Amino acid sequence: MISVVEHFASIQGEGKFQGRYSFFIRLAGCNLSCKGFGCEMKSPKTGEILVGCDTIRAVAIKHFDYPKFDFVGLKNLVENLKFKPIIVLTGGEPLLWHKDVDLQKFIAWLLEREYEVHFETNGTVFVDFNQFEIYKKCKFAISPKLAISGEPKSKRLNQKALKSLFANASAFYKFVVRGDELDEIREILALQNGEVWCMPLGKNISELNANAINVANFCINHGFNYSDRLHIRLWNDKEGV
Repeated sequence: MISVVEHFASIQGEGKFQGRYSFFIRLAGCNLSCKGFGCEMKSPKTGEILVGCDTIRAVAIKHFDYPKFDFVGLKNLVENLKFKPIIVLTGGEPLLWHKDVDLQKFIAWLLEREYEVHFETNGTVFVDFNQFEIYKKCKFAISPKLAISGEPKSKRLNQKALKSLFANASAFYKFVVRGDELDEIREILALQNGEVWCMPLGKNISELNANAINVANFCINHGFNYSDRLHIRLWNDKEGV
């Protein structure tokens, strides 16, 4: 049974496929905490202040209770949709679940019905594509965390995992930046090259506006693609959009 934080229809707000009609399924659990991003939320169980990324609920799993879904439950989420979206598996870190049989059955069911299946991953989880061939037919938005995340390099960079993703599936990089991370990005591209999209650090519209122009100029100056964060632009820091 898979722990699901939330699920909702929206538009893809980030990266190569921004603007596309999408259905997001956010899976619980992450192997990073990213306290450097500075987003805060009060724990409903202990009352303590949790600090991390903008999806703390999917990361600090001991502080929240999540509904459980098997293959049938996941399939039912999609069968009730009026239109056919991209299916986006996000988190947390969704690839922590990649060995789960229910998830594999769900993805196979989606692909048989010609859905696009996308994963949003931090690129640290190694997937053996020879053993789990179903993932070769998926697309991966890979967001390696940079120093701004507050995570040590030893945790946030996994060359073996990156090489496996790019060698076996359609993948691109999606970096959260302020516009001064060129050396870090080049270091990652030296480990594993790939198409780059940069988007501004921004947990709300105010922070997004403060960083957007600098990041756009950073992309222009260094030949990267710029990604806005459309969901924040449209709905600010509202969840579930």
